[in-house]
Amino acid sequence: MRGGVVVADRPQLSRAAVVVAILVLAAFAGFVAFLVGQVGEDDTEWARLAWVFASVEAIAFGAAGALFGSSIQRERAEKAEEAARENSQNAANGRALAAAIKADAVVEQERRPGGFQPAGTEADQDAARVAARHAELARSLFPEE
Repeated sequence: MRGGVVVADRPQLSRAAVVVAILVLAAFAGFVAFLVGQVGEDDTEWARLAWVFASVEAIAFGAAGALFGSSIQRERAEKAEEAARENSQNAANGRALAAAIKADAVVEQERRPGGFQPAGTEADQDAARVAARHAELARSLFPEE
């Protein structure tokens, strides 16, 4: 639980996957050391070794990505989920405010045909203009509701 919000468990690499990834990286390091020792080989032999190295390199990079990428992506995903929760609440608040303003406009429309009409004191006239502007804004921002 974090900040009153239950956070679902994130999938992590199993212990076996971590061990395999570390073994793959160690084997890759050993293969690199072997290649360094083969610098004096002829071009044909070196081309063959380089071809094998490219295949082993792809597997090693996949293992490194699994080890290091999962923790980086997990942090980014947690931050994105937190931002989504905050934005979701703000959006819900905005929709609730728009619904309240629209409801007030409907009540005022029924009370006074023609809607918010400036009448009475100057303060009443200002309030009627503000209410009409807010109602129109709510209708334009949330037309489907």
